[in-house]
Amino acid sequence: MQGLMFDIRYAARRLRRTPLFTSVVVLTLALGIGANSAIFSVVDTVLLRPMRYREPDRLVEVFHWYPEIKLHAGVSVPGLRAYRDEAQLFESVGASSGWGVNLTGAGDPVRLNGRQVSGDFFRALGVPAMMGRTFRPDEDEPGHEHEVVIGAGLWRGVFGAAPDMVGRQISLNGEPYTVIGVMPPEFVDPWQANTEIWSPFGFAAGRFDPSNFTNEFMQMVARLKPGVSVDQAQRDLAAFAERLKQRYPNQFSPTWTLRLTTLAFAKTGNVRPALIILLVAVGVVLLIACANVANLLLARAASRQREVAIRTALGAERWALARQLLVESVMLAAAGGALGLLVADLAVGTLAAFDPGSVPGAADLHIDGTVVAFTAVVALATGVLFGLVPALQVSRTDLHATLKEGGRGGTIDRAGQRVRRALVVGEIAMALTLLTGAGLLLRSFARLTDVDPGFDPRHVLTFNVSLPKSRYPTDTASAAFYARLMPRLAEVPGVLAAGGTSVLPFGGSWSTASFNVEGYVPPANGDSPWGDIRLVTPGFFAALKIPLLAGRYLEPRDDRAAPQAAVVDAELVRRFYPSAEAALGRRIYFGSRQPNAQTQYITIVGVVGHTKHEGLDADPRVQVYFAIDQSPFQVNFLSVAVRTAGDPMGSLGAVRSAVLDVDRDMPIAQPATLESLVDRSLGRRRLSAVLIGSFAALALLLASLGIYGVMAYTVTQRTREIGVRVALGASRRDVLRLIVGQGARLAMIGTGIGVVGAVAAARLLRSQLFGIGPSDPVTLLSIVAVLGAAVLVASAIPALRAAAIHPTEALREE
Repeated sequence: MQGLMFDIRYAARRLRRTPLFTSVVVLTLALGIGANSAIFSVVDTVLLRPMRYREPDRLVEVFHWYPEIKLHAGVSVPGLRAYRDEAQLFESVGASSGWGVNLTGAGDPVRLNGRQVSGDFFRALGVPAMMGRTFRPDEDEPGHEHEVVIGAGLWRGVFGAAPDMVGRQISLNGEPYTVIGVMPPEFVDPWQANTEIWSPFGFAAGRFDPSNFTNEFMQMVARLKPGVSVDQAQRDLAAFAERLKQRYPNQFSPTWTLRLTTLAFAKTGNVRPALIILLVAVGVVLLIACANVANLLLARAASRQREVAIRTALGAERWALARQLLVESVMLAAAGGALGLLVADLAVGTLAAFDPGSVPGAADLHIDGTVVAFTAVVALATGVLFGLVPALQVSRTDLHATLKEGGRGGTIDRAGQRVRRALVVGEIAMALTLLTGAGLLLRSFARLTDVDPGFDPRHVLTFNVSLPKSRYPTDTASAAFYARLMPRLAEVPGVLAAGGTSVLPFGGSWSTASFNVEGYVPPANGDSPWGDIRLVTPGFFAALKIPLLAGRYLEPRDDRAAPQAAVVDAELVRRFYPSAEAALGRRIYFGSRQPNAQTQYITIVGVVGHTKHEGLDADPRVQVYFAIDQSPFQVNFLSVAVRTAGDPMGSLGAVRSAVLDVDRDMPIAQPATLESLVDRSLGRRRLSAVLIGSFAALALLLASLGIYGVMAYTVTQRTREIGVRVALGASRRDVLRLIVGQGARLAMIGTGIGVVGAVAAARLLRSQLFGIGPSDPVTLLSIVAVLGAAVLVASAIPALRAAAIHPTEALREE
């Protein structure tokens, strides 16, 4: 222990005497370690940290799966009962669906983010109420719909953390509801993180009819019975799905089945690959930083070789000398780790503010004890990693040769030169691999931003309205509200067009259904035509500027008294008709494939361009638009799009006033520009591209500094040789060729190795790419050219200095 304390004090004195060297090393390590800590913080929050439910590893999501069309759908009311009561796999089962609820009677009307849930929802998650209670299983039945559980945020923000909240009545959608419980602050709804209030479904008996098996509108969470594995549950559930198809042969498509996945994977599966890629990328940056620091330490060790030889001659043990260098390395790494925590904290704050919606749980990102422990481990491992090679070189010093040579060109230096060159080759190879991956992601993102969404998102304000049943009990009442709202919005100064839709592009929701195309016969055991179903008001197409390709748009005359009409998109025409004009006048219908006396035909009156709805990179799905006035069921929720002449958000106040003119208790929810919704859909890809691009740029800088350091040190060590060459007639060009050529040779070897790594890494990125392949030659050649230019500059600077060496000065130094 005494020897170790001596080594620490000695290392501290040496580091204080070389502030420039110490600062460069600590800053280099801080960047590498800090970046790793920041990304680890994200990975820990999103992937590693257990979900805040009881025994979360037993929680699974159950969903309907249509493999032929790759559709992941929710569950239905009769399905929920069957999976809960008959599958014999689950200890408890909960279901949830969105609920648009307006809070009135407490000042201005407020739209709350609500969910309707089954009676076992909270029990399945294993989270009790903080105050009061949650729902009981029997509260699925009618008669309990006017009970609510509220979130801690709503309790504090709107109701002032009232201690008597349980039992209080509040006005929701114009009706009284009783608060029976308040959830703890840490509870987060698994399906909608910003949920503020929950109410029981209260299913009527008719909802359980088997004909509703594919009315898939709920998300289902289930707790596996003790001892039941996920794999076993999946096998048994698939077998149960086959039994259901035999029992109800007319309710399911031939390929329909049931699937499940862990709830944790259901929430993070789509972001998991990107986070793993980022974690690998930032690890590569740290390796490059370690290689650079190892190079600096090797040069430092070479300058101390005479000191090491003398101490060895005086009896110092080789292990003690190596330990001293390792102590110095670990101290540098510890300082780099401490500064890296500050870098990580800054990076995490920036990441959370950059685009919270891109990463689940980004709002909770912070540097906690786990991240500090990870940083400490990384710093220690880093210190050993970059300090090990110089320490080993010191321990192998040839005492006789070093003292004989007088400290010039000793064994440490000659061996160190080989190691430094190998490290630079490794840096170049790793930098090329990382740069190629970044180039592919950046080019992919650029291709994605060039995709035409099929509509013009500029100057469009969007918001949602939800009509309470108490005020709008019938479809006639709802239709009357929309008939008053749209003209009133059109009167707002600066508004050019206004329209509504049941599903807004990039709004985060979807609605699909199977239908039949007259004259088309699906293949045996194949699914019927299927696609997105939209209910729209007549002004919707004008508000989004969706182009008309043939026929006409839906118009006010398409009401209940008129024949049923539909507008279809170009994708449907591509699949079923020879041209847009050929589709006009043709018919589609719902229900059985074989039409009968009850079949209601719907005539195609127009064809519009295909629009993107879920993402610019989504596979195209057929889209069918129906007039909202011809809907067979009541529409109580509508997304509204308002096209303005100027800034859409600048018209928000006037638009809100127009809505209140139609109904003074009608709040508008989630106001946003359509452009921001499209931009938000790119958030995750943008974040990945920006981060990996930043890491690649840092890797390029570090690799360039590495080769500069090796070339600069080479010039220093070869000053006498260069002087002799110049004295014997070597020209400035010859000296430049000598030094730059050495750097070019290292670069060529590193590039050759890096190309192999880049091709392999690019294949792992295949799922993250859009519009380009993993072996894109343009990207690879561009990256090689950029890296070559960086190496050339890094080699040219010391080469110019070498070319300026005067032989008299070089030989005088001897």
